[in-house]
Amino acid sequence: MASSSAGTAAAPAVKVKIRDADDAVSLTSVSINSRIIAAFIDVLVVAGIMILAALILPDILSKIAWLAGLAYMIVRDSLPFLDGQSVGKKVMKLRVTTLDDQPLTKNWEKALIRNVILVIPLLNLVELAVLLMRDGQADRGRRLGDEWAKTKVVAVIPPTDPSDSV
Repeated sequence: MASSSAGTAAAPAVKVKIRDADDAVSLTSVSINSRIIAAFIDVLVVAGIMILAALILPDILSKIAWLAGLAYMIVRDSLPFLDGQSVGKKVMKLRVTTLDDQPLTKNWEKALIRNVILVIPLLNLVELAVLLMRDGQADRGRRLGDEWAKTKVVAVIPPTDPSDSV
């Protein structure tokens, strides 16, 4: 890029943020509907796997598949092969991050803390009530599991291609 300094006033400095191709920009506001749909998709995935396993596998192996489904529900946001997103969150373009915006990929402890409450009967209904009560408040979109694990759910927007803005 050539510059000309002959007789022109200096233009104000412009700050440019350069991102890698695999960077993602995240927003903090996530609708409750998006989170509920993502959770429903995850439940459908687990139910499908468990039903299929019960139909195909012998009795003891289908019980192991049930445990695998339960394990998926607990650590789904930390799985490296899903890039730290559950199937439902991938579909809904959501991601769980720490409060300082670090993804939960391979962060098993935080995933366990935030999701174990969901597999305890009736506490998942408490979580839903907390989400609904906080809808218009500053901590919107954070459930008890998020508070305990110090996490949040954010929307993921893929980076824009510089060639698209030409």
